[in-house]
Amino acid sequence: MENGFNLISLLTTDRSKGIIVWLCNIGAEKYWSNLSTGVVNRQEDIAVNRMEEMNLLICREQDIIILREMPDDDYLENLRKMGFSIPTILSPENADLLTPISELVLEDEDLLNKLKEAAEKNNDLYFVPYGVTHLEEEIAEKTGMKIMGAPSHINAKINDKIFNREISEKLGLTVCQGRVCSSADEIREEYERLTNNKPFFSKVIIKEPKGASGKGLYIVDSKDKLESSLRMIARFSRGRADSKWLVEGWYNKKWDINYQIYVSPDGQVDVFSIKEQLLRDTVYIGSKMPPELEQRVLDSYVEYGQKIGRYLYETGFTGVAGIDSIITEQDVCIPIIEINGRFTLSTYISFVNQILKYKKILSRYFRLTPDKPVNYTDICSRLGKEGLLINPDTKEGIFVYTSGTLPYKLHDGTDGSVGRAFALIISGSWEKVSILNSELEKIMETYSK
Repeated sequence: MENGFNLISLLTTDRSKGIIVWLCNIGAEKYWSNLSTGVVNRQEDIAVNRMEEMNLLICREQDIIILREMPDDDYLENLRKMGFSIPTILSPENADLLTPISELVLEDEDLLNKLKEAAEKNNDLYFVPYGVTHLEEEIAEKTGMKIMGAPSHINAKINDKIFNREISEKLGLTVCQGRVCSSADEIREEYERLTNNKPFFSKVIIKEPKGASGKGLYIVDSKDKLESSLRMIARFSRGRADSKWLVEGWYNKKWDINYQIYVSPDGQVDVFSIKEQLLRDTVYIGSKMPPELEQRVLDSYVEYGQKIGRYLYETGFTGVAGIDSIITEQDVCIPIIEINGRFTLSTYISFVNQILKYKKILSRYFRLTPDKPVNYTDICSRLGKEGLLINPDTKEGIFVYTSGTLPYKLHDGTDGSVGRAFALIISGSWEKVSILNSELEKIMETYSK
């Protein structure tokens, strides 16, 4: 089935076929980039690593998922009640919360042997990581699993914002005003051009080519901010002579749109899950499904996705890619702001409507900084008391869809002071979704200092 492998059909119409081994190796970008990630925040990194649990939203019962820790029992039970399938869960022995999950897998001979045995017993077993780096390729080699996705060096190329801009230009798509710069003087020159010539931009954004999750982005609205950003850029690039930066005008937007594509091993392109993204500055805080867009606009995104997917296939790419796009206040669509040649947080919620029966869904992300630890049961109990918790029968209400990201007590006895809550707000009408969202925001504010 390898050449005929199609992830989308296996997650929708052919759910009983094959076995998928899932690995949510968030942070794969650092293996594709030579640039510094900056200051490390231990608590933030732990919460990010535990976001792996959202992979459970797309698992089938016969699948295998590798998680660094077993999820909270109440969380798994709520998934079952909602109708989600719970796969076999494997965890590395003595897994700490900071080491990247793929490194933990490679250090655990027992786990590698279990995966090898599963691969030997099942010809239709496939390894599907969040993103493919040299570590996942090594796991596949040691276990005999068939890895699905482009080679690491192809992914590194696709996840480059400068290359993304080149794709747009080659395909004749509308691009943001701006250019690629290779020095501080060139960045200053482009800033002056964008802010002093029509169309006038009040802000400029400077992008690190392989930054992710809002990192490596500098929004500049003054010459003072420009100079401070340049100092930070110089520190992180550490004087690399080959460093390049993308400098573009900042557009006022009607919509931030994310659309996902899947490029199969035989070149078939599926465009799925077009969503409105909710951003705070440049940081993702949630998604709206389905977006309130005209059908002609939705159709145009399918065409863009098909065209981009075919081009990516020609470069050697296969697998899932998430594409960020904007529609400006002047109704101009810029189809590619960036391409993530890997799964995104948005991918994992792309198929929930199969369970939730095509409701209106708003996903939300909250950064929590409480005075004391908060676990999954605490938050669900609070939502239940307020009459906001999802009803498994009607599929309406608020569903918290990760447990390990919450700021709970760590193994060494210290309190987790920083965490993240991910929730789906579900109803038959956007009006009710808006009311539930307002109530959820009030509750989440109480978990921040």
